Amino acid sequence: MEQSLIKTLEKAFQQSWNKPAFTDIESGQSFTYGDIATRICYIHYIFEELGIKRGDKIAICGSNCTNWAVSMLAIITYGTVAVPLLSGYSNTQLMELCQHCDAKFMIADKRVRNLWEKGKCPMYLLDIEDLLAMIPDNHTDHIERNALNKYSTMYPHGFSATDIHYKEENPDDLLILSYTSGSTGKPKGVMLSYRSIISNLEFGIGALSKNGVNNVLAILPMAHMFGFAFDFLTCIALGAHLHILTKAPVPKVLMKAFQSIKPNYFHCVPLVMEKITNAKVVPVISTPTMRFLIRVPILKQIICNKIRSQLISAFGGNVFEVIMGGAALSKELEKVLNMIKFPYTVGYGMTECGPIISYSDWQKVRMGSCGQAAPRMTIKIISDDPQNIPGEIAVKGTNIMMGYYKNDEATKETIDEDGWLHTGDLGIIDKDGYLFIRGRKKNMLLGPNGQNVYPEEAEDQVLAHSIFEECVVVSRNNKLVALVYVSDTTLRGKGITKAQLNLNDIRREINAHLPNYCQLSQLELRDTEFEKTPKKTIRRFLYK
Repeated sequence: MEQSLIKTLEKAFQQSWNKPAFTDIESGQSFTYGDIATRICYIHYIFEELGIKRGDKIAICGSNCTNWAVSMLAIITYGTVAVPLLSGYSNTQLMELCQHCDAKFMIADKRVRNLWEKGKCPMYLLDIEDLLAMIPDNHTDHIERNALNKYSTMYPHGFSATDIHYKEENPDDLLILSYTSGSTGKPKGVMLSYRSIISNLEFGIGALSKNGVNNVLAILPMAHMFGFAFDFLTCIALGAHLHILTKAPVPKVLMKAFQSIKPNYFHCVPLVMEKITNAKVVPVISTPTMRFLIRVPILKQIICNKIRSQLISAFGGNVFEVIMGGAALSKELEKVLNMIKFPYTVGYGMTECGPIISYSDWQKVRMGSCGQAAPRMTIKIISDDPQNIPGEIAVKGTNIMMGYYKNDEATKETIDEDGWLHTGDLGIIDKDGYLFIRGRKKNMLLGPNGQNVYPEEAEDQVLAHSIFEECVVVSRNNKLVALVYVSDTTLRGKGITKAQLNLNDIRREINAHLPNYCQLSQLELRDTEFEKTPKKTIRRFLYK
């Protein structure tokens, strides 16, 4: 591919002009690559009318939809800095982030008009649900009218592929200002250059294009860097058709989408795969008869082949790989997927790397690992014995951020003088360079006998060997306590009530699967779900 993001997009629009590009699964709204380029042209005239210049910041806030995708492309190709804000932020957070990022303009849904008192909105607003209409506040009719007149005068016979000419970027300029979701505190603005995003895009194309890609399903928020880089941008660069899920990715909605779209690949968090596998695979292999048959080598292979085929069919039948990230994959789920040789892999990354750090093709997966260092990235473990003793994971390479916006102190704490970005995650790395995550440095607890305990290890066992759906392990008086939650829906499905749960018996069952230094002293049942970030990560720092 060309070493220019802008020219890659330009070429994709020209070569795939009449091909379908984006479709909203629920509404059916669909755009070809030519439709996208035409709308971008009109939006650029709106930017021009507002006096927006290259390098200015434009915020975009909304759930996944075709108009979000078109808006983001308009921002990028104009040479402005995109500030994607997750739709799950509260009104207060949105106001604070808009002020912090110094945005000159915002593309968002109509709820933003209620963020400020009438006449006090610090920027102009474009309605993401329309893209042809400003959200009225500051007498904007003339802006739309002038933009449309300019477009009509310039292209009286319509906009065509030969009319696309975007100015090429400087690779070291700021492209994305992405706010971390705040699972460990207040969000920070991650500054990502064109160079970082180009490197991630090159990786995405290299990892996925060899299998042939024409249909892609977007489950993750495209405002999140994994969805942005490997569903959104990679899909466009490959001239593929991106089907956008605009509803919550609950199993019923997903299964319907898989059957109608038949995607080649998709990215998801492990929880999505866990729910589907628990519904489609676990009941089949958990019966006494099946457990007996699987012990017979010849029968095991036949059974596993059939189950794998059925699971692939459940995903539409054309999936060559399912890529997971964003959270740990439970050991129990990985054992099942590995046993049936399902084409899954687990990647590792963070917003600060735009996002990819490590990955391996599903045929090279190692149990418990999240792959090897991605191209143009180097990984080291800060430990006296990196293969056996967990240490902080540090990374260096083309992908890493420019720093945190208006936060030099946090930047210096994260990127050292030698250019190593300290991830805050703990891990080990084997002799072949496979990375194994052991937990978060900030989450590490002191066990009863002074050992370092990674709460994720205990939480994984709680979720694998109990009815509970959410868990956070904390330390109280040098003892480990598991805060747990289970929904009424799950309880009804099991035919029991909260009052019938014997927490001590459940705790003993869980402890049977945990090492001595990681034993739980208590289970504490919560009545409500844990508070989460817009990315649906538990805000651990709130719980003690």
